[in-house]
Amino acid sequence: MKIKSFLIISIVVISLLAINCRRSQSPLSPDAVSNKAILNGTVVLSGTSTMSFGAIQVGVKGTSLYTNPDGNGNFQIENLPLGNVVVEVSVKSDVSDIQIDNVTSGEEIRITVNIQSNNQAVLANMERNKKFTGALQVQIQPKKWNLNWVDSEINSEDVVIAKISGDGYDQITLGSVKLVSPLGSPEVHEIASWDEDVGGTYFIAKFHQSDAIGIINDPMPGMDYDIRVEYELKDETLYLQDGIEIVGKMPRDSEELSLQVNPTKWNTNWEKSSGTVMVKFWGEGYDQVNPATVMMVGPDDPDGPDDVDVITPSAWNLTDDHLIVKFSKMDAFSIIPNPTPGVKYVIRITDDPSGLGTFSFEYGIEIVGSKK
Repeated sequence: MKIKSFLIISIVVISLLAINCRRSQSPLSPDAVSNKAILNGTVVLSGTSTMSFGAIQVGVKGTSLYTNPDGNGNFQIENLPLGNVVVEVSVKSDVSDIQIDNVTSGEEIRITVNIQSNNQAVLANMERNKKFTGALQVQIQPKKWNLNWVDSEINSEDVVIAKISGDGYDQITLGSVKLVSPLGSPEVHEIASWDEDVGGTYFIAKFHQSDAIGIINDPMPGMDYDIRVEYELKDETLYLQDGIEIVGKMPRDSEELSLQVNPTKWNTNWEKSSGTVMVKFWGEGYDQVNPATVMMVGPDDPDGPDDVDVITPSAWNLTDDHLIVKFSKMDAFSIIPNPTPGVKYVIRITDDPSGLGTFSFEYGIEIVGSKK
C-alpha cells in the first residue's frame, strides 16, 4: 500500500515539474512549442558587390538560429521567436540589424534584404501573412537585360516582369502599367504591358523583352539604368523605379557596324599590366574602318580640365568577318579620372573625338580591385 502511494505521489510530482519547465521556458527558445512563426527571405547583392552568398549569414539575435543563403540568395528560419525580433545579417565582419515587431504564432514572414557595396544590409520589403507592408515598390525581373533582345523572337516566355508590392498594389488600374525610358533620356519611349495579374501579394505586369530594351536609347553593355514603371492609382498617374544592367553584345549577324570592348572590368592593378584591351568590330563597314585612326576616349573629369584623355592602338588584326583593335591596359586605365573600385564609367570608341568622324560608340566599363 505504501509503495502504491509512493508511486502515485512520484508521478504527480514529475508531471508538475514538467508543466513548470514548459511554463518557464523562454519565449525566445527555438524549442518552445508555441513558436511556430517562419521567416523566409531573399538576399540581393548590389550591382557593385563582389560578395558571395556563402560569406553571408542570417540569424536571430539572442538565439542559435542562424543560416546561410543558398546559391540563389534564399534562406529560411523556422521556429522564429515570438514578440519583437531582431534579424542579424552578417557580411564578413559587418553586422546589420533588421527589426521585426510583434511576431505572432503561426505567422509567415518574408523579407527581401539588399546587400550594398559597403556590406551593409538594408530591408527592401517585408511580407507578413501574404500581405506586403509599407509604400508601393517595384521589382523588375530579370535584372540583366541582354543586347541580343533587340533581334529576339517574341514569345510568351521571353518576358520582363514588373512586380509591384506594398500598400495599395491591388488598387492599381488594370491596363495602365507601362515601362518608360529612364529620366533624362534624350528621347522618351514607353511600352504597355501585354499581360497583367493581381495575385495574393503582387501586381504583376509582363512585357516582351524585345520591346523592353527598346525604351533605352543606345543601351551600353556594362551600364546600369533606372527603368520607370508607370501606373494609374485612384485616377492619378504615378511611377516607380528599379535598376537593371545591360549585358551581352549585338548579334554577330547584325547588319549595322557594331563593336564590343573586352574586358569590361578594368582592374586597378592595370597600372603595371602589360596586357591589352581589345575592341572588336563587325557588321556593315567593319572592313572599311582604318584601325590606325581608332581612338579610345576617356570620360569627362568633373574635377579636372575640360579636355579628355585619348589613347591610340598598339596593334590590330583584320579577318574575313571582323576587325580587332588592341590597346595597352596601362594606357586604357590612364584615361579614367580618379578610378574608383565599384564605379562604372562610360568610354568612347571613335575615329574623331570631336564627333565629326565616321563612327562613335559609347561603352560601359567597371573598375574592380583594391582601393589605393
